[in-house]
Amino acid sequence: AAATAAGTRATTLRVISTNDFHGALEARPDGNAGLRGGAAQFATAIQRIEADCRGTCASVLVDGGDEFQGTPASNLAFGRPVVALYNALGYAAAAVGNHDFDWGQDTLRARMRDAKYGMLAANVTYADGRPVPWIRADTIVERGGLKVGIIGLANVNTPTLTMPRNVADLRFLQPAPIVNARAKALRARGADAVIVIAHAGASCNADTCSGDMAELARAAAGNVDAIVGGHTHTEFTAVIDGIPLVRARSSGRSVAYVDVPVDRAARRALDPKEVFVGTDTLPPAPAIAALVAAATAPVQALVSRPIAKVPETLRRGGPQYPLGNLIADAQRAATHADVAVMNNGGIRANLNAGEATYGALFEIQPFGNQLVRIPVTGAELRAYFERVVARAVTTHVSGAIVTYDPARPAGSRIVELTVGGKPVDPSARYTLAMSDFMATGGDGYAIPNVDARTEATGIVDLDALLEYVRAMPGGAVRADPTVRIREVQSP
Repeated sequence: AAATAAGTRATTLRVISTNDFHGALEARPDGNAGLRGGAAQFATAIQRIEADCRGTCASVLVDGGDEFQGTPASNLAFGRPVVALYNALGYAAAAVGNHDFDWGQDTLRARMRDAKYGMLAANVTYADGRPVPWIRADTIVERGGLKVGIIGLANVNTPTLTMPRNVADLRFLQPAPIVNARAKALRARGADAVIVIAHAGASCNADTCSGDMAELARAAAGNVDAIVGGHTHTEFTAVIDGIPLVRARSSGRSVAYVDVPVDRAARRALDPKEVFVGTDTLPPAPAIAALVAAATAPVQALVSRPIAKVPETLRRGGPQYPLGNLIADAQRAATHADVAVMNNGGIRANLNAGEATYGALFEIQPFGNQLVRIPVTGAELRAYFERVVARAVTTHVSGAIVTYDPARPAGSRIVELTVGGKPVDPSARYTLAMSDFMATGGDGYAIPNVDARTEATGIVDLDALLEYVRAMPGGAVRADPTVRIREVQSP
């Protein structure tokens, strides 16, 4: 990574970053008859960006978290192929993302032991405030004669973004005070530059930037030299209070970088950039292509198994869409429930037109969540949907139609609630199905005080979807386009 002449100290640090790789070892359709990503092309993009950093420039490669979760080749090996990939590419450090906890703390610790790079989260402690000895806060690496301090941050909302029981004994703290203190300590240890890798997002409009990354940049101005983000899966670059912020696209579809002069007085116009990864524009790196082939071969027969035909692509887009209805319908059918709800955050990919394979359906629902049934009264069901519509709607429903007025006071926004085409009876009994992730607090969609009533079904969410689409007439997947949680129409 150090592209300077022997004995020469670099004057510029090139920060190269990725994030939210989600086990995407193979390229994915881009929606325009092309392919994006793929670890072999992703590696070529990184290698070219590194090779272009010559003369007085040195580069450091880091990641914004969520490395493993999402594909059969990665999931069925609990993330080992991704660690092997990152080791081969020479990553210096990665933030700990919320989905890096999905298989529990023991598995995360095992992947940390495999990694030649640091997996960092300075803002994680035990519930009593003690540091977590197996989660490193920061590191210093040397590149081109420069000592580069790196601070990692987990998402503060991780307790509702992974299975809650996996992090029940941990706390995820607001990062700004921690970053400022760590940055000063790293400089005292000799760091020439300090960068933050945060599993957090930001966005900008014409007037201002907002989000966790932007707030951190304002709070840490003068203490850090660059911030790498993640979590929200879209590309983002900005400069806030003199600090460059970068975030690449998810699943290896792009690589971000920024050149930062080490001498602050030499900094003028910082210019963060993004390189998009396409199979038609970048050749594969041979060694990485071999690594991918070795990782994908053991699951090839499984992922290529045909399940059904898809007449037209079902995309994720907006708060309500047919693919979400399809998944909620599958869960209601599998559990024989009156109503089922599915959180949009658990729908991870589009279902493309053509043959739906096991692998394609796996990538839509890769988490392996178990479905549960919860007996509720009509009054409890109504109160639940009041909570759903109290914020931006990010869930799908099956078996019910919810009509609400966002202008009404909280707790009284439901205008009409029907189940099976009939108005809900407050005293009647209904059965509500959802994943155990949602039932235990994931995404904030739990129903309070029903733990004793919750019934485990032993059904995995993916299995429910597989069986549902297999049983469709003619083996053709069709989804209901009805908007089932909808705002009341103005007169």
